[in-house]
Amino acid sequence: MSTAKYTSTTYNSREVRIIEADPEAVAVEKITGTVMNSGKYGVNGTFFNNSNDFLGIAVNRGTGIGGNATFNAYGQKRRGTFYSYHKEIGNFRVQEVANVQKLSDYPTFPNTNYFAIGGLNLYANLSIDKTEFYRRLDVDEGAASVNDVINKSANGTYSDPSLRARTAIGINSAGKIVLAVFKSETPWGMREFMRSKNCYQAAYLDGGGSSQMRYKSGSTSGTFDPTNNARPVYNMVTVNPTSWT
Repeated sequence: MSTAKYTSTTYNSREVRIIEADPEAVAVEKITGTVMNSGKYGVNGTFFNNSNDFLGIAVNRGTGIGGNATFNAYGQKRRGTFYSYHKEIGNFRVQEVANVQKLSDYPTFPNTNYFAIGGLNLYANLSIDKTEFYRRLDVDEGAASVNDVINKSANGTYSDPSLRARTAIGINSAGKIVLAVFKSETPWGMREFMRSKNCYQAAYLDGGGSSQMRYKSGSTSGTFDPTNNARPVYNMVTVNPTSWT
């Protein structure tokens, strides 16, 4: 048995849509269009390019779901990747964001029953200030090459980039996977929101026109397209629970 729940809220006076789900209900899947017309529930996944090649890790049950999906092809950087798997020895679930360049950099093996989705680390487990947060994204993950993530001045200081639609995944202290799509937020604001939802691990997925959600509320399906200009995303974090609460 697995459950999922959809809610809508605001943060910094801006709209956020949320799905909280048991890890057993969550997977990573390849799709051919937008989240809204996929027929699936969940949110958009990792980065991709104009040739539909994955630029971040996108793995389900230990297998990449498309070309380049087992390594960070965007400059071959070590970037935040959300792993979720059931540990065979000890019989418990592990969920963690690790900065990796390729899938096998994180020691899940020989376990093959897991998913992993890449993006950028939100460092939700660390007590750091905004400057250090952006420095890590810049220096450790090479995030300056990703649109509207880093705002670095000529003298080397960091500040928030522009507001835009963004998507995040995390795991909270109750053991629920939290999927959040923001109408308009900064990376720092997204990190602070995930921490406010008691997420101790969280990653930033693709944003802008990629940020999309399809959810179920009661017996009704709904969608959230914060930019009103959703683009095909080719991969999703899907949610398929036994029931929606």
